[in-house]
Amino acid sequence: MIKLNFNNFLKSKKDVTKIFESYREDIKEINKTIEKRRCSGAEMLGWIDYPFDYDKNEMKDLISLSKEWYQNDKIKNIVMLGIGGSYIGVRAAIDMVLPEFNRKKDIYYVSSLSSSYIANLVEKLKKEDFYLIVVSKSGTTLEIGLAFRIFYSLLYEKFGSEGAKDKIVCVTENSDSSVLRKLVNMKEIKAYSIPKNVGGRFSAITPVGLFAMGAMGLDVEKVLEGCKKALNDTKNPDILKNTAYQYAALRHWEYSQNNKSVEVYCIYDDAMRFFAEHLKQLFAESEGKQEKALFPTNCLFTTDLHSVGQFIQDGKKILFETCIEVKTPLKDLKIESFMNDVDGLSFINDKTVDEVNKVAASSTIDAHHVDGGLDVLKIEVNERNEETFGYMYSWFSKAVAMSALLLEVNPFDQPGVEAYKKRMFAKLGKK
Repeated sequence: MIKLNFNNFLKSKKDVTKIFESYREDIKEINKTIEKRRCSGAEMLGWIDYPFDYDKNEMKDLISLSKEWYQNDKIKNIVMLGIGGSYIGVRAAIDMVLPEFNRKKDIYYVSSLSSSYIANLVEKLKKEDFYLIVVSKSGTTLEIGLAFRIFYSLLYEKFGSEGAKDKIVCVTENSDSSVLRKLVNMKEIKAYSIPKNVGGRFSAITPVGLFAMGAMGLDVEKVLEGCKKALNDTKNPDILKNTAYQYAALRHWEYSQNNKSVEVYCIYDDAMRFFAEHLKQLFAESEGKQEKALFPTNCLFTTDLHSVGQFIQDGKKILFETCIEVKTPLKDLKIESFMNDVDGLSFINDKTVDEVNKVAASSTIDAHHVDGGLDVLKIEVNERNEETFGYMYSWFSKAVAMSALLLEVNPFDQPGVEAYKKRMFAKLGKK
């Protein structure tokens, strides 16, 4: 389902194969520690097992209720409270699978402390009905706790305690230590569980993301099927037969042997923007420790070719590119002749917009590799649907596990994230 294209990576495929051979034994050993749950951070490998071994009763209930929400024509607005992995992967799935406009429902993400965004959303929803999804493992994340106060209060003012609870679903850890779980129990709000052994950036394929996906009309079971296929395909310890490990090896080689410090994820479809954001979080948070790792960033082309494209082409050679291509667009348009071609664009007549976009992509890759001297790895998938999303999500999860372990860092913790929280709570007067 995922194909790696090495045509513009290094000088030849033989060079790429040599890299794979050099990593072969190390990857076999690391894979063994992953499979036997002995690697660093192994207690957080629950995302590998979840698509095969979830709570069947909970999943049945989740699918049923999310379908109810989707099929209820009175539900026009859904507000999702979540930050980091509690929302980025969810949005990536919804944007990747659904058409960009004229969706059956609108979903609004509250994922920051932007006062203008929150206040304006509140003003809008004072005049309209809305349903609320709250995602927080512990319930102590300030951004989500603050937003929950505001949006629960709005529902309470409109519908009272009984009416409000029927319009809320919470996803949190099933633990006495979860503040959100205590609130859920107190107010008798519907809740689903975040597995304790799944970290946020790996959690979109659990209730964290699946309920919102289902409520927006995605087929949850197809997402999980895609995950299963990817996890089965990436079990093979032989790098020559495991594309996720090939990708992990190439990015490690670029960092450790080719002196690259930046990886740019390049997409040519707006619908993939948040999948690229997911990758940015996944690799930065998993690997950015002990002053190690590539800095991951992303570009939407052709838009960013008219800005940072100049640096990529002619600037300092600190980066390589990973280009993600979806071969079949969700929809396409044929370009017709226009005003007797007075605009001078007769050469695009009878082509489709996607054809032109694909030519722009291949031309950019050639320019960056041949003229700019950059390595460009291409990751190809066939289409935008639930199974593809699930496959890509789990495939990249497996890749980052291997990539981080090659760096000898724990892929599953994020100690640096706590630094700002300690200072913020202190300045706000938390005791």
